[in-house]
Amino acid sequence: MHPDSARKQNGLLIRAFHYFCWVNVFVSFACFGESKEWPFYPPQAVEPPQVQSSGRVQNGVDAFLLAKLEDQELSYSPKAPRETLIRRLYFDLIGLPPSPDKIETFVNNGDPDAYKALVDSLLDDPRHGERWAKFWLDLARYADTAGYEGDPDLPHAWRYRDYVIDSINRDKPYDQFIKEQIAGDEFNAVMGAGELPQPKPEHMVAMTFLRLAPFTEPRGDETRHEMLSEMTSTVGSVFLGLTVGCAKCHDHKYDRIPTRDFYRMKAFFNTVQLMPPERGDAFQIGGSLPAAFYRKGESEWAEAKRKEIRSDTQRFEALKTRLELRAPAQKEQDENVSEASDDEFDFESWILSSTNRSITSEERLQYVRLKHKKDFAAQQLKRLAPQSMSLRHSFGPPYEPGVPVSRVMIRGEYDSPGEVVLAGFPSCITGHQKPAEIRLDPFKRWPTRSRRMTLANWIASDKNPMTARVIVNRLWMHHFGRGLVETPSDFGALSGGVSHQRLLDWLALKLVKENWSLKAIHRLIVHSSAYQQSSTQFTSRCLELDPDNRLLGRFSRRRLEAEAIRDSILHVSGRLNPEMYGLPIFPALPDGIEDSVKYSRSKWAT
Repeated sequence: MHPDSARKQNGLLIRAFHYFCWVNVFVSFACFGESKEWPFYPPQAVEPPQVQSSGRVQNGVDAFLLAKLEDQELSYSPKAPRETLIRRLYFDLIGLPPSPDKIETFVNNGDPDAYKALVDSLLDDPRHGERWAKFWLDLARYADTAGYEGDPDLPHAWRYRDYVIDSINRDKPYDQFIKEQIAGDEFNAVMGAGELPQPKPEHMVAMTFLRLAPFTEPRGDETRHEMLSEMTSTVGSVFLGLTVGCAKCHDHKYDRIPTRDFYRMKAFFNTVQLMPPERGDAFQIGGSLPAAFYRKGESEWAEAKRKEIRSDTQRFEALKTRLELRAPAQKEQDENVSEASDDEFDFESWILSSTNRSITSEERLQYVRLKHKKDFAAQQLKRLAPQSMSLRHSFGPPYEPGVPVSRVMIRGEYDSPGEVVLAGFPSCITGHQKPAEIRLDPFKRWPTRSRRMTLANWIASDKNPMTARVIVNRLWMHHFGRGLVETPSDFGALSGGVSHQRLLDWLALKLVKENWSLKAIHRLIVHSSAYQQSSTQFTSRCLELDPDNRLLGRFSRRRLEAEAIRDSILHVSGRLNPEMYGLPIFPALPDGIEDSVKYSRSKWAT
């Protein structure tokens, strides 16, 4: 084909593709009004259907699943052997294998309630919190370091990890779990009071959820914009199952989420202050009071450290002056400088290879020692500084002038502000773009409070159609290997839809009815006959009609996660440390990987 013809044809294809995309966007946004589709309307209460295989029905889960199977003239596979069931429960609920004695006891136990008793004992096991905290910490972006090339330590991140484990073990209601992580500092607020109420330390630790993204030191508007955008995207995907982050730069290409909605939701976080470090090192808080009570002592401690470094610097400068005075005047400085292999100025090489014999070896050694001590301490301060960054609330008068203005950022760029927006909820759920009603302080003393709590209350409301559906779908996915909605953080147009809509709605309503108890949903799922099916004994017709096992006519085989494999190996060999909670462990770095203190001198290989 002639090049000109090829270019013309490519141009036509590109225009056709753009037209197709915009038609989809237009259709998606044509009916904002009150028109909603699943899952944007509330779950509908329905009774579990009647089925022919009633003998296999343990609870509503089986009724809904069998109804769909029977529509295809299919049924459940046989029940798995008891040896398989106990191993399945152990790995699912606590992430460790049962001992041979426990397997034998369970297999030989003729009590019809033995299975339910085993489920209860595993849900009460403290290791259940450790097992299921892993899945939540993955959603929360948990790590003990901050990421990027410096990857500084986060010395208090483990407190959030312990908070999650403890919350799961105590079966904390999921709605409360949400509120604590989004607005823990606004709990028990007394509007108009002379002083801000001090939140519980547990609630302050819970807010680490908002702060666990990879980050660098705040360097201005760009960093703030990116961090608040990341909070908005994470809250949307984790709690609501909506990819709101896709609307940061442009209207969502597939879901009814305009860019304006992204920044309306981001406005809830606009009163958050990303404070620069106020200390040079991490202060290990050992008490039970909020961190604010320790701030004065931390500042004094950090200032003492800086004085120590300044003192060393003064000694270094004095010694440097002596060295310069004793050097022969006729020598040019560049004659004493040896070229470093990495093209950097290497002060140590200059001192150690100096041809100036009037400087004693002891003085040269002292000079190098002091310089290295000063440089190391200064680098440590710089390296550890990001550890002290935290979320703090912009309190408003008398501390701050008020609520920052929220704007749409054109193309998602921090320096391209557009129209002003007010805090509001996603219109694909509410059906409108009205601002949220934020309960403000009538005395106007704390005008910026309650914004995140307003968002948290709306997300955790039993009237929100998304929240309960999203979390029960996540639990289902970890038990069966696949969610009723296959993309647990995206319930939108690209999710592929829901395989059992009435079942998911029934489970969501059950969660709310059970006071948002996640353990109640665990029991429902693992008590079902669907969960107890064999993964090896099934009919060829079942495999032919449902090769992907979307109808759940058999139990799907699943790979064990790396963490569970590691823990199992250590457990059966007697080498697993059962101690819970506490500080993380940082293994030694392999040879050739430098500490971040030295990154300024490293050459990154590509």
